[in-house]
Amino acid sequence: MERKSEQLKEDAKKSLRETIEAAEVAVILGLSTWSVYDLVRKKAIPHIRIGKRRVLFRRSSILRFLTEQEVASTRVEEPEKCKIRQLK
Repeated sequence: MERKSEQLKEDAKKSLRETIEAAEVAVILGLSTWSVYDLVRKKAIPHIRIGKRRVLFRRSSILRFLTEQEVASTRVEEPEKCKIRQLK
């Protein structure tokens, strides 16, 4: 019984945290943890670097990033006008 209450306290603390780790980001995005670190290396995902090794993410920034990616994939771009190339 005591163990269950401690687990509930731990879950409550996690839900209150603004920053999350790469493993949690991987679950949200449906990627592997390695892929999340690869996105960090490419600076393709918003992150906070603490020291040389530790990387944290703001939960709100990750959710916004996910929404932006969804919007970008549904945006219709104007087709380029046809250009005639001159053959040599």
